[in-house]
Amino acid sequence: MTTTEESTTVVPLGEYADGDFYPGYEPRLESRPFLAEPLAPFTRADEGRFWMRDSQHFAEGITPASMGLLEDAQTWGTQYGAEIVGIPPTAGMVNRIAGVHVYLGQCPITSLWQMGARAERFGAFAGPRLADFAGYWAGYRAELEAAYAHFDALDVEAMGRDELHAALVDAIAFHRRGWGVHFEVMYLLAANYVALFQLVTDLGLETGQIPKWLAGEETAYLQTDEGLWRLAGRARELGVDGALAEPTVEGVRAALDGTPGGARWWAELEAFLAVWGQRTDETATMDRPSWAEHPATPLGTIREFLTRPEGHDFAAARREVLAERDRLVDAARAAIAEEDRARFDEALASNRSANFVWWNEEHNFLIDRRIHLPIRRLTLAAADRLVADGGLDAREDVFFLFRHELLDLLTGGGPADCRSLVTARRDYYDHWSARGSELPPVVGTVPDAVNDPIMTELFGLTPDYFATIKGQQATATLSGFAAARGTVVGTARVIRAAQDIDQVRDGDILVCGGTTTEWTPVFGLVRGCVTDTGGTLSHTAIIAREYGLPCVVGTGVATSTIRTGDRVRIDGDRGVVEVLG
Repeated sequence: MTTTEESTTVVPLGEYADGDFYPGYEPRLESRPFLAEPLAPFTRADEGRFWMRDSQHFAEGITPASMGLLEDAQTWGTQYGAEIVGIPPTAGMVNRIAGVHVYLGQCPITSLWQMGARAERFGAFAGPRLADFAGYWAGYRAELEAAYAHFDALDVEAMGRDELHAALVDAIAFHRRGWGVHFEVMYLLAANYVALFQLVTDLGLETGQIPKWLAGEETAYLQTDEGLWRLAGRARELGVDGALAEPTVEGVRAALDGTPGGARWWAELEAFLAVWGQRTDETATMDRPSWAEHPATPLGTIREFLTRPEGHDFAAARREVLAERDRLVDAARAAIAEEDRARFDEALASNRSANFVWWNEEHNFLIDRRIHLPIRRLTLAAADRLVADGGLDAREDVFFLFRHELLDLLTGGGPADCRSLVTARRDYYDHWSARGSELPPVVGTVPDAVNDPIMTELFGLTPDYFATIKGQQATATLSGFAAARGTVVGTARVIRAAQDIDQVRDGDILVCGGTTTEWTPVFGLVRGCVTDTGGTLSHTAIIAREYGLPCVVGTGVATSTIRTGDRVRIDGDRGVVEVLG
């Protein structure tokens, strides 16, 4: 890290700026959809901008097959959403790649004319949709569910290459459409939330209370957690809990076959997966199976839940959240002048009907963790054809082909020697994936603030976060956003990737870069949580409040300061974390 006389902090790109990328990569226009600027490997020019490593979503790095998913989501999707909604200060976000690791930056708008024109457009767009958000979102939900029904009904095994090609083109179009919907709605809700935030600031109220005023709404992921706890209870009732101690899916199945209640419990698991299993453990990641395909994650979660016989009282937790919500709102209204209460009530009502805190969890089940599954299913069917024809050695090799290469192969073109290309790319991936812990959490020129509401409220890139980064405050006392109230002392468990959450044990203090929806079940086990990133609307903050766990997010340096086994104290009221040793 370097600092100039003008106090500009720069984290050098070093070797990550040499443009190194997967062997044989040839970008094509159709595989790089964008409105403001495209995804690309880092170059030296990027050092003049700020970039945050997205280890929340892509901890291990990204394969060639997943690159198109990433482009559709964080690059094209954010830029499309920002353009449609007309967010004045931002044209969305854009990705850069260091080896195989994903970084995220903003596409700022500095033109006063553009900001003014977009502000006018935003008002016309936002008004009717916020007035009937339930109807607006229901329309998109129906569109997405109809598409899932279509793709799930396809008989991919009976398709020839031409039919697979056509279906895959459709699935890609649907995937891109879904991410456009995602960020259209997200930017709309984020802007509405920021308006409430500004009003609360003007009225002299505590802005950290806002998410708590919006808490308590049931989401698909809380329903998923309840289902997993029920399955743990059923395992005890049927006497099959011992069989679930086996560490693999195959081992569990074999052990269940030898118990009287095993078949019945597995049927109940399959019924659960039919409803809640169409999800993966990571966003925009082609090479990971869904829960329904391979239920290792739910079985691991149930196994850990069995260590807590008393279970988790969701109803009691929700009652506490709602009681606190009402108490805090009453206190806020009492603290402001009577003439300001109408404005306060109107802004709060708008944010409760178009509730970002609820939607940010709810939409993940419908979009983030599911929308790439039709592409995955068709891609694997195409891989089977290529293996049968001798083009690939194994179906998993298809994950090392870029989207346009697979489409070309289905129509008689594509790379001449897929085998050697796959080998070279697998070696490249293994090399860079293993170096993930070496990569800095941020690179480039560190600003005082960013003006993209999603980067601020979800990723926690607040002025305090940037001050921490600039000050390199890796000390025994960390400061962040007070996400969920309460104080707790416990033993830290540092987890760097979602696939390692099975290491979390009952009573741990979870320390991580940040959480997404696949982490939700562990909140029923841990005593508190600390993250590097995350803002008022981050998954970590929302779920910690719903579970009533002390939580501090956006510390900037938690995972580089705290080690597994350290005793830590979390003060979720003040936003302070102390490392006790």
